[in-house]
Amino acid sequence: MNTLGNIFKVHSFGESHGPYVGAIIDGCPAGLKLDMQAIQQAVDKRKTGQHDFSSSRKEDDIVEIVSGVFEGRTLGSPICILIKNKDARPADYDDIKNVYRPGHADFTYDKKYGLRDYRGGGRSSIRITAPMVAAGAIAKQYIQTQNDIVCNAFVSQIGSAFLDVSAVQEVGLTSAEQLYLKTSGLNSISPDFTAAAQQLIAAAGALGDTLGGSVSMLIENLPVGLGEPIFGKVQAQLAHAMMSINTVKAISFGDGIKTAAKRGSENNDAFYNADGAIATKTNHHAGILGGMTSGNRLLFSIYFKPITSIKKEQETVNSDAAELSIRIEGRHDVCAVPRAVPIVEAYAQIVLADLILQNTYAKI
Repeated sequence: MNTLGNIFKVHSFGESHGPYVGAIIDGCPAGLKLDMQAIQQAVDKRKTGQHDFSSSRKEDDIVEIVSGVFEGRTLGSPICILIKNKDARPADYDDIKNVYRPGHADFTYDKKYGLRDYRGGGRSSIRITAPMVAAGAIAKQYIQTQNDIVCNAFVSQIGSAFLDVSAVQEVGLTSAEQLYLKTSGLNSISPDFTAAAQQLIAAAGALGDTLGGSVSMLIENLPVGLGEPIFGKVQAQLAHAMMSINTVKAISFGDGIKTAAKRGSENNDAFYNADGAIATKTNHHAGILGGMTSGNRLLFSIYFKPITSIKKEQETVNSDAAELSIRIEGRHDVCAVPRAVPIVEAYAQIVLADLILQNTYAKI
């Protein structure tokens, strides 16, 4: 199960320390003129080595498109995206190739397949998302030919520092927040939050520990009716994509679990006539009614566990079930949440491109 999407399909391949990571897009309509600079910029946004708290692995992440495009336009045939792994260091993992690292997929991969690629986690590495971000950038360019949909993801929690995003759900991002998001090294919308998060990251790194957090995604200008009402609900398709991102443990839409404590009279959004258009006075439903987009702002948040590769000593076992202690060295993030922002945007854009194509069959 390495494919995301139903019509606009993206197939992922490659391992962390293999020669390449890549993706194949099938179902992208022909004639789309690609902006390669925008694709490269999206991939650059998720690169390692941009912060003192991120992995020091230095990859150029140059996007190569080797099929499906001719004279800058898509052909309608499969688009193959390749990104070369230039700074792989598989020897860094020789000492722990038979050890099950706590919190990692080592144990489950070994038991499921009978063997595993121990080099940086192999297939379970966040490295495989690099070409998926490129695919998401292509999906975004297709979306822009069909609708004026705007997607903005931002960091909303790191450790115990968090933002209240309820205002974003109702009124969107302010101009000041939009400007700060473009320049913030932490992919945040708040300078105060950034300062608090940076302190927490520095403290965790000094202790050889890591931090998790959350990313919130605001989608605006959605047409009404994207999503299938039963098993293809828009929230189900977004959740499937988001829960496929490494280390994601939960997702919430709009008010999320807070709605469980409300009464219906508090949670329902009253409709009204807005100069001839139908609208709602509030947006507790966060842009989704009956599994379909209502045209309102769609907001969701996803929650990441802390990176499992920590420098503190941990107790574990090896493949022979012998108990031992390990201290994981090497190039690892203290907090990977800021780097997840372009991944969240990419996966959401792939889902939206797929939903738009699905919707072409909804009615005559």
